[in-house]
Amino acid sequence: MSVLDRIQEILQKHIIIADAAVGTALVGTRRDLCPDTLSITDSERVVKLHLDAINAGARLITTNTFLADELMLKECGVAYSTDEVVRASVGAAREAVKRSQKEVFIAGSIGPSVRNISLATDLKEEELEAAYRGLITALLREGVDLLLIESITDVRNAEIAATICRELSPETPIIFSAVLSKIGGLLISGRTIEKYVEDVEKFSPLAIGFNCSTGVKSVVDNLSLLARYTSRPIYCSPSAGIPDGKGRYPESVKRHTETLRAAAESGLLSIVGGCCGTTEEYTRAVAQMARHYKPRK
Repeated sequence: MSVLDRIQEILQKHIIIADAAVGTALVGTRRDLCPDTLSITDSERVVKLHLDAINAGARLITTNTFLADELMLKECGVAYSTDEVVRASVGAAREAVKRSQKEVFIAGSIGPSVRNISLATDLKEEELEAAYRGLITALLREGVDLLLIESITDVRNAEIAATICRELSPETPIIFSAVLSKIGGLLISGRTIEKYVEDVEKFSPLAIGFNCSTGVKSVVDNLSLLARYTSRPIYCSPSAGIPDGKGRYPESVKRHTETLRAAAESGLLSIVGGCCGTTEEYTRAVAQMARHYKPRK
């Protein structure tokens, strides 16, 4: 049975729990350290993060590769190559799955890179494409189960990444996850949710949804609108809000979970996790809540 078939089989009966934040869990709000490099310099810490997520109930974990394309690594002043970071990051995820002895899917994280290409004046599409190609090639070579194109701020970036995904591995499942504006019904770029769905549907994704944004309420408030435009499974991975000057996130585990419960009660959740500021405590609470509800039909 293929990974896609198995995930779809599970989604007939259960909401799939995804992990919480990776980057902020590893480095908080520090700007002087690229979290992706910890897969090389402190791999056991990354393995433990993944294992804690699995033990809390996650059945989908994301690789520590959000900043791992060549352009982002250069922007962060990192000397390691994309291949080195991806090999270590997927290896850490795989080691955690092995230790858990559970059925867990590994999603290769593909971030938005350094520029919204639709607005960039100092970067060509060909350069962005080359960076994405290096990252996606490495993720596929290391054997991830699916590809998560996340924190989409410019749908054109996502389209470029997805085109490469389909070219290199037509059968590997793709999840699209965008960042929302504070204004309902819009992505942070100003694109409507309807247009976002139209843009990514051509890639036959496993799921479409949102992550991060301004917190759990902003994400949940837009799920019913998303459901109008797609019949596919819905991916939902909100942050714990916007951190204050001391790096503290405002949304508690209880608030996060109870807000997501409203979406679960409405039958709007398929795959649910957490983004910036969330931890395995959030994962555990969401997993305990979600077991009482059916996934989106």
